[in-house]
Amino acid sequence: MKPRWPRFLVAGTLMVIGMLILSGCASSMMQPAASQAAPEASRALVTFLRPSYFGGAIQFGIWDSDQFVGILEPGSYIQILVPAGEHIFLARAENWSYVHANLEAGRQYFILAKVFPGIWKARVAYDPIRKDDPQTDAEIADWLSSLKPIGVISDKVEAYTAPRLEQVRQAVTDFRNGGVESATLEAGDYRELN
Repeated sequence: MKPRWPRFLVAGTLMVIGMLILSGCASSMMQPAASQAAPEASRALVTFLRPSYFGGAIQFGIWDSDQFVGILEPGSYIQILVPAGEHIFLARAENWSYVHANLEAGRQYFILAKVFPGIWKARVAYDPIRKDDPQTDAEIADWLSSLKPIGVISDKVEAYTAPRLEQVRQAVTDFRNGGVESATLEAGDYRELN
């Protein structure tokens, strides 16, 4: 009698292969980008960091309300310049994660994206770095030097966002209606890296 693989091993292997194929499609929208060292006087600079390689096959979309920011890959970061004031930053994996931010122009802010095991795939949790958090400016500077900065290939945005926009807008509505938990990032939580 020929030995057979247990069904759970076959199913698990197929699931991992499928996630790798799907995540490969997502990363093809991103490309290397230049790192921005400081914000502009008229806008805030927000940096989304993903230093961990845990859940490496899972990449997730980053949004500023219904404006697509990019797909955050393991070992990378994405930077955006945004107007001062209120922002709702969202990340989507198996779940939604939210940061309600009130930003000041000319300041630099950081949000860690942490990945956790989920039921079907990894889950994401935003962890904004606040002024009184234990992360030091030196640790943040180390992440910026060791992680790769990435940005969106602009002519691929429409194909990615079109089928997702309705879900993103619903997630923003759920946030505004008070139906979800969120982390906060206040204007005073900026960091000045020297």
